[in-house]
Amino acid sequence: MANRIVLNTVSYHGKGAIGNIVPELTARGFQKAFVCSDPDLIRFNVTKKVTDLLDAAGFAYEVYSDIKPNPTIENVQTGVAAFRKSGADCIVAIGGGSSMDTAKAIGVIIENPEFADVRSLEGVAPTKKHAVFTIAVPTTAGTAAEVTINYVITDVEKKRKFVCVDTNDIPEVAVIDPDMMASMPKGLTAATGMDALTHAIEGYTTKAAWEMTDMFHLKAIELIARHLRGAVAVSYTHLRAHETGRNLVCRLLLEKKKKKKS
Repeated sequence: MANRIVLNTVSYHGKGAIGNIVPELTARGFQKAFVCSDPDLIRFNVTKKVTDLLDAAGFAYEVYSDIKPNPTIENVQTGVAAFRKSGADCIVAIGGGSSMDTAKAIGVIIENPEFADVRSLEGVAPTKKHAVFTIAVPTTAGTAAEVTINYVITDVEKKRKFVCVDTNDIPEVAVIDPDMMASMPKGLTAATGMDALTHAIEGYTTKAAWEMTDMFHLKAIELIARHLRGAVAVSYTHLRAHETGRNLVCRLLLEKKKKKKS
């Protein structure tokens, strides 16, 4: 049996990585970005770290922040309508899993409008076109949404969540910059760090593991064990656990573990 790993086309890691966002967009000829980010990140000026770069470059954008911690079908459908109205031609997703999951669903539906009900995306949906070009910028560790082909949507009416698995939803570009995680309080640093550790352990012990995934997961466990306590102790001033973007090692293989579960 062949093993599959799906990765971003391009990824950037380390301090100052967000400086590559505008060059990536302009080099590909895009004209306007649809920025997906949650209200708290906007309120605490985390999103502003990216929009300031867009402003400085004179790159047009529109912010969509109607995003809940567990994004709903309504959030996605409202976002699809907002994207169409905005005239944007690309997406920049900034945040944790909720912002990125919302952005993934929006991007997929824009290019595959036959799935506009959102529910039909559950499981492995037979989409034909890749989602709108997306750059994903995580602000927490652990969710891995920027480098995986999974996203989760809440069906409020039926009081359930459902998982979507689709190679057409993975962002083309992932930007892992410690400065975007620097505003996390100690509690969130600890919680998301443990989330990343859990993913690494699960990835190593899953039946779908193989030699290449073991390499990533074992190194992830080592790095998190070595640096997470220090990251929590000094909060945002010394994020060694994230400093070089090495927390990516426990993200890259999450797709395989989640596929096995679904």
